[in-house]
Amino acid sequence: MLRIEDLTENNLDDVFNVCSYDRLDDPLQIKGIALKTRWLIDTLEKHGPCTKIAYLNDRPVAQILYFPEELAPSIADPREGVVALHCAYNPFSEARGRGAGKALMGKFLAECDSGLKILSGKTCSFVVARPYTTGVGLPLGEFYSKHGFLQGEDEVYFEVRKAYRPRATTEYDPLPEDRGRAFMFYEPVCEWGYPFAVQVKDYLRNIDPDLPIKLINSWEEPDKFIKRGSKQLIVNATEIKSFWTEKESFRREVEEALRR
Repeated sequence: MLRIEDLTENNLDDVFNVCSYDRLDDPLQIKGIALKTRWLIDTLEKHGPCTKIAYLNDRPVAQILYFPEELAPSIADPREGVVALHCAYNPFSEARGRGAGKALMGKFLAECDSGLKILSGKTCSFVVARPYTTGVGLPLGEFYSKHGFLQGEDEVYFEVRKAYRPRATTEYDPLPEDRGRAFMFYEPVCEWGYPFAVQVKDYLRNIDPDLPIKLINSWEEPDKFIKRGSKQLIVNATEIKSFWTEKESFRREVEEALRR
């Protein structure tokens, strides 16, 4: 039997039994889970549930996480009534093809149209998402497309009550104080954010052991993030666009940045 539940303080652990089921004993993941737990509880108490969990025969197997852009201090010029769908995740092969993702997205989009709790019961203008590949299951781009999302500027979107309006993108304007240093930004909305940031730091250390590197929570210090064009990684006053798992292109970008 499949059912969908909103996040509550009682089922909060189920979020991590989905997203970190095989990393619950990892010290870095534990730190990421602690950061996300504080964020989830704070958001739940002040604004309402920001996560839906799918249960298959009472076992948590999938989840989606979302929040209004206006709640994110790290988003410059948030669009009114716009909900950011941060992720959708179903890591269990035995649970795929059982309708969990379809049920999650269906309930979420229906509530966006009828009134979402985290929007104080108001309807949503439109939903936006930035697909990425987890390497598990259906790529998010394909998943969102299957549910009617269309390609926007640097995001995909689903119109609910208003027409899609792209947000102006900003470029990184090199700052003098960024020269000879690296800044890696992460978000507390995902428990993988902090572990990834530490892994990027370690990888940068392999390239340049003497490079000063600072890890920054973009929700706690949004001014520093926005000041740098909302870019995740800056090395020697240069934006690094490759993800660190893209080993060759990432190393090439970093080495080129360090030579400048």
